[in-house]
This record gives sequence, C-alpha cells and structure tokens, in this order.
Amino acid sequence: MPSSRSGSIFHVALLAVAACGAPGPGDAVAPGQASGPPPVAVTPVTTAAPVAPRSANQALAVSRAAARPGSAGPIEVAVTVDDLPAHGPVPAGVTRLAIHQEFLKVFRAHAVPQVYGFLNAAKLAEHPEDRAALEAWVAAGHPLGNHTYSHPHLEQIGLDAYLGEIDRNEPLLRALMGKADERTWKVFRYPFLKEGHDLPSRNAIRAHLAGHGYRIAQVTIDFADWAWNEPYTRCMERRDEEAIKVLERAFVNYGRASLQWSDATARQTYGRPIKHVLLLHVGAFDARAMDRLLTAYEKEGVRWVSLDEALSDPVYATDTGFTATWGQSMLEQMTEAHAAPHPPYIPLPTGFLRVLCRPEYSGAVPGASAP
Repeated sequence: MPSSRSGSIFHVALLAVAACGAPGPGDAVAPGQASGPPPVAVTPVTTAAPVAPRSANQALAVSRAAARPGSAGPIEVAVTVDDLPAHGPVPAGVTRLAIHQEFLKVFRAHAVPQVYGFLNAAKLAEHPEDRAALEAWVAAGHPLGNHTYSHPHLEQIGLDAYLGEIDRNEPLLRALMGKADERTWKVFRYPFLKEGHDLPSRNAIRAHLAGHGYRIAQVTIDFADWAWNEPYTRCMERRDEEAIKVLERAFVNYGRASLQWSDATARQTYGRPIKHVLLLHVGAFDARAMDRLLTAYEKEGVRWVSLDEALSDPVYATDTGFTATWGQSMLEQMTEAHAAPHPPYIPLPTGFLRVLCRPEYSGAVPGASAP
C-alpha cells in the first residue's frame, strides 16, 4: 500500500497540468542564481492556499533555475524506505527477500548510511516467510521504524484505533531490533503522510507519539515512486525490456526534477538549504531502478546522510499545523498552509504510467533528457 499521498493538493496540481506535456531533451535549463524571498514566519494555520501551477515545461525550468542559488555546497539527503516487508505487486518469480537484497546491495555501493525501513507488521500474518527480508535489512546495519501495524487511513478507522495501530506494531519492532536502544526504532512515519484531518486528531497523534518517546520521520522529497511499480509489472508480464528502459529513464528524470524542486522550495521557504528526507517504497521497480536514481542524485550534488543527522536540522522541530484528508510532505504543508512562494509543481506523468505496456501506448517518453 503506498504511503505517499495520491489525493493531495500537490498531486491535484500535477494532474491538472499533466496534459500540458512533459519537457523533452531540449528543455533542460542550467541551474542559475536566485536568492529567493526571506523565510516565512511559521504560524500554524489550518487552511491551504495552493499556488497555481504553470505548464510542465515552465515548472521544470523554473525548478532547475532556482535549485542551487548562490551555493556550490552539497544537497544533504537521508534515504528512507516505506512499507517493509511488502509493497505493491511483484513480477513472477521475484521474492520479497530478493527485492530487499537488491536495495541493500545498492545502498552499500553508494555508501548510503542508516536507511530506515518503516514496517507494517500485519503483512507477516499472510506471508510469514517475508520476515527473512526484515532480518536481512537489520543484519545489513539498517534500522527499522514504525509505520503502523496495517497502514490504515486515519479517517476510516478513527483516532483510538489508529493509536492502537502504532502500539500494535511495537512487538515486532522490538523483536527484530534486538538489543538496540528503543530510541533507535521509535521513529514514526505516517501512512500516506496523513497527519490528521483536523487539529484535535493531529494534536492527539503527536501527543501519543511524544508520550511514547517517538520522533517523527518527516519527508521533504516525495515523487510518488510507488506509482511506477504497476506499469513495471505489466511490462515484465509482456517481457518488454525496451518499455522498461523507457520507464526507468522517466522515473529517474522525474525523481531528479523532484529533488531540484524540494531543494529550491526549502531555500525559498527557510532562507537556507536544509537537510532533506527522501521517501521511497520497497517495491520491485524501485529495486531495479535504485542504482540509476542514486547515481542521478549524486550528479546533482547530493551527499547521503543518516536520518538522525537529517532530523537534527531545526526545521524538523516545526509543527506546521496543517490539516487535510490527504497526505503532504513537510515542504508542501509549509507552502500550502502559509501561502509561501515556491517553484511551480512538477507534473507527474500519469497518462504515461497508465498506458505504458498497454495497446494504447503511443511511444511518447515523458521527462527531460536521461542522466
């Protein structure tokens, strides 16, 4: 189950401009110099004021132009992975353990430290054999965190049941993390990034987490990576390797554009670069494309940091006070709750993802030139 927010204002904006067309190889714009406005005052409010998006070409161009204003320093990014031990469909013959092992191999190759895997213990009830994937994750030196027991929607099950989901996930975390200090695994990632549909529920969840010693693993880079897994499975069923290469290229380009958007937006919002947290999902396609994605990020100037280091940035002590029935990254909460200036949103190529490896696919490839 995806823990990104398919119904957010962010993605409504993306869907609204998707028909404008994605940028092609000739649309790349070199990073420029842009100091941006002063940082916004952080005064929690509860209404959203989304910025009207421009066309896809304009959005990517402006994002790239603003991405690295006045600094050649690295973009510091912590990698996190949701929905362990099982996310989305898998191609025939592929095991969950093999997917985790591919993630771990790529993390070793890129020297990515302390990659938190946020788990849902309920998934082991149906497939107990997937415990081996979780054990491999911990054995590789990466910690686990709490993503609730079954990945529920808060508004569907109610507050009390939701809080119970947090607590019910703890026995497996405690067992898998062994002698690790509880503070190591008491890190929480909201399912779907939904923090509360009203202030009472939002505040109650935060109070419960604080009372049980949890830190919140906010997200600043989220490019709906989960949306690429289903078309990948279709293409694998058709054994269409050329289409899969097209999908990989589009995935990397969109992920790279989202990194640039988040870097530029953080600089405009806070008046400085921040330490970022990247959200990924433990799906079969992510595993396949992960090496290319991380390589592209490194070419953009990314330096990998641990989640502990990222959360040491004072911005993560901020409660935006934003409420909605959809999920939001922290940067999206800030821009929408406070009407903060930011680069235009980058459109998700929903049409391409919907038709790839289906008869209606025309062969068009979204995204900028391949890295």
